[in-house]
Amino acid sequence: MAAPPSPQATISISSGCLCFGALNNIWNGASVPVQPFPALAQPHTSGTVKTQSIEFNTAARNGTWNVFQLMDLRTKEVAAWFLAHSDVNPQAEMDRILGVAGSPYELDSGSQCNDENTARNGVFVINRYDWGYYSDQRSRDEVVVAEELEREAGTLGTIFESVGLVDLAMARSMVLQWKAQRSGERLWSEGGAWLHIPGGEYMFGRFGFDDDRLAARSFLFFTTNTCFTRTTFKGLDQPLRKEETPKERFERKVREGCDFSGLEELHKFARPPEAPGFVSLSPPPPPLADCFGPYDQRDHILRNEDIINAIHAHQNSEEPPTTKDTIEPWEELVYDVLNEMLLSYLQRTVVPRMRNLALSAAAEVVFPRSTSGGERSQWNALCYRFFTQPDAFQTSNFDSTYVGSRIASFLSQFGDASVIFEHECVTGIARVVAFILGEVTELANNYARDGFRDKITSADIRMVVQVDPELRHLLQFSRVYWEGRGR
Repeated sequence: MAAPPSPQATISISSGCLCFGALNNIWNGASVPVQPFPALAQPHTSGTVKTQSIEFNTAARNGTWNVFQLMDLRTKEVAAWFLAHSDVNPQAEMDRILGVAGSPYELDSGSQCNDENTARNGVFVINRYDWGYYSDQRSRDEVVVAEELEREAGTLGTIFESVGLVDLAMARSMVLQWKAQRSGERLWSEGGAWLHIPGGEYMFGRFGFDDDRLAARSFLFFTTNTCFTRTTFKGLDQPLRKEETPKERFERKVREGCDFSGLEELHKFARPPEAPGFVSLSPPPPPLADCFGPYDQRDHILRNEDIINAIHAHQNSEEPPTTKDTIEPWEELVYDVLNEMLLSYLQRTVVPRMRNLALSAAAEVVFPRSTSGGERSQWNALCYRFFTQPDAFQTSNFDSTYVGSRIASFLSQFGDASVIFEHECVTGIARVVAFILGEVTELANNYARDGFRDKITSADIRMVVQVDPELRHLLQFSRVYWEGRGR
């Protein structure tokens, strides 16, 4: 078994409270009552910046706290600091904190703000705009001399690289001492530590609390440039987080049973702006009352092999396509969402427009010009061409006869009993369906490949439809697309 890390220093807490942050933050923390574990509250929004209300002190365990430098394994420089009560296993506590709320710049790092997850696990999150000399200006007049010292020395940037952690009983006296010293030269005391990370820029903090959340027992301080996959306790050689290739990460998430439906990601992508100054990444969902489905799966127009063939057509492989190599274990979700989107397109766009019309007339109403007598959009022009010209769209391994028969059955079932859909129109729509399917699966293949994955999930399907304006316009009116089946 590897030896545990050795602390580089200790501090002692006697007041049951720690003050923290920049000098003005600490002064403010010494001026207010001791703060318990924070209650959940919505962050404040100003422009595009989110902040949390923090009073810069917290209830903390009395006794000796060990101080550990965390070193970058490549540069051999200090990348972070970790302090923990002497009764706490530092490695286990570090693992716990990073699993709940690690660096927001790393994948799978947990919560990025105080939320139900952090409350449940006893982690108090402090983000870059929550503290600091410039972010919170309370009590700045008490320590402005420190800014003048740094400015005169040409080291003003160090203000963004350091925070203090001090026993409440010594907080004000330590601030008075520290403000007369430059940030990189501040001396520690028995009850206070000044933590400096060279070149740190944005600063983040994480307090770990006891199981009952009555007192903090640990504190992690890191910056934008801290990379926990190459950072460890001084004297050790194993990083705090395992570095993964995109493929390894994907395989791990599969083993862990992660949700690859894409529903949460889709709704997050399409939700309205949180506040003035924020922008939405895409238009909001249509009202569910305007959506169609879910359909009986016996009405689906594409068989599993039709979809597998379409996916395989874009994978540049000479091997015959298989479910295992393409979309397993999410094949049913992929089959379902593709069929449901296409059926909703048929019911919303084709059924009410194509009734009792010959091919040329149907083409004009199903794929209309953008204005009276104007040009068609590029998408409608392509669909118009494939609909009206049998030889214009050729795709291998697409059984247009079978799909056409399934489309004819669907149109008859969901159209008016008196309506006739011409065979020529049905085969034209089958070609359009093949084209749409090809576009979606090609984009989904690219989306998966960009994530270094060789398998498509229903999340890939949903996201490429949402980010492509033409596909979104055609296919978004599906309940299964937005909610999945059975919700």
